[in-house]
Amino acid sequence: FYKLYMVRSNAGQPEEEANHFKDSVTAQDDYFCDRKYEDFIHNCKVLINEGYLDGEVEDNKIYNIQVTTKAFTEIERSFG
Repeated sequence: FYKLYMVRSNAGQPEEEANHFKDSVTAQDDYFCDRKYEDFIHNCKVLINEGYLDGEVEDNKIYNIQVTTKAFTEIERSFG
């Protein structure tokens, strides 16, 4: 998700738009289609629980997926 955010941001999308990945079905179909949906949503839930993604979890779908400030900070710190 961070890499996708950077691509979108570098293409000129506003930050809020670049960091909005809609829902888990759309995100998996558009960006992570090489993964099974069950695995993808499980990984998203783990990242949400660890504070790296934000989203509204409802049953087997996540809405309004976004990369968190914590994720940005830790990823950018690892590059430094």
